[in-house]
Amino acid sequence: MSRYAEPLAIYAAGSSLREIAEPRDLVHGFFAHGLSSADFFGRYLASGMRMRRWLMNGLLLHARSVVRDRTRHERREGTPLESAADRADHDRTAEAAYNRAWALALLSEACASVEASLVAEGRDRAWTVFRRHAIDGRSYLDLEAELGLGRQQMADLVRSVTKRLRVRVVELLEDEGGDAAEDLLEVIRLVM
Repeated sequence: MSRYAEPLAIYAAGSSLREIAEPRDLVHGFFAHGLSSADFFGRYLASGMRMRRWLMNGLLLHARSVVRDRTRHERREGTPLESAADRADHDRTAEAAYNRAWALALLSEACASVEASLVAEGRDRAWTVFRRHAIDGRSYLDLEAELGLGRQQMADLVRSVTKRLRVRVVELLEDEGGDAAEDLLEVIRLVM
């Protein structure tokens, strides 16, 4: 769930959910209550939904239950009712921020996994070239003197790391459910 905590907090902060509770508190409450349900993952699998959509819907339901509980308490105590739950509808900007944060978290997890496997294989130089070129945006020409490799050697290393990275992202997307190839294109679109 570490992949989803920050994206869900970004979603809550960018939507009217922020009026219900602090975004991180709302997410942690959802994880504590929703994920502790014995059938949470069974219901997820039966839904056929992508994990990120399932969790976003779950957060909305959790927020509504928080407001419902608060409303009951306020009725008993005689304090005014809040209408934040009524305003906790789908906010496109918050959803877009959630999807981007999710894509970045997924890509970050994939990068960490690929880097660790390359280091374990003694191929940390391949990761260094990839990071300096693809992530830091340095040209092969700039890196030739710094790394002591030719342009073709670096291009080959970057291609091999990119291939591994794509495979790892697809593996992570398969855990999400849905069409991994379609989701891969969405991840690329969201992080570019």
